[in-house]
Amino acid sequence: MREKDVSRLLTDEYAERILVATQSTSRSVQEISDKYDIPIAACYRKIHELEEAGFLNVAEIVTTPKGKTMKLYRSLLKSAQLVYEGGVFRVKFEFAVDKD
Repeated sequence: MREKDVSRLLTDEYAERILVATQSTSRSVQEISDKYDIPIAACYRKIHELEEAGFLNVAEIVTTPKGKTMKLYRSLLKSAQLVYEGGVFRVKFEFAVDKD
């Protein structure tokens, strides 16, 4: 993913809320949607984008009391910095140690 695309993704309001929501606690899409006021379709879309970019992963798959499986997501991103050096913008990331 190009730096512009990454910076655009990370500055997206919904993506930011999702990363904050999953920073210290694994959460389901429904919980993120409800608690952080993100429409469910947008929540699924942004979670997919964040997962594809390597900023989010499935931390756990649980079974609900009704027998359905549910994915719990967790942020892998610890920090991000936008740096301008020598006429070029670069994005620097620090990830949690459990990132694959």
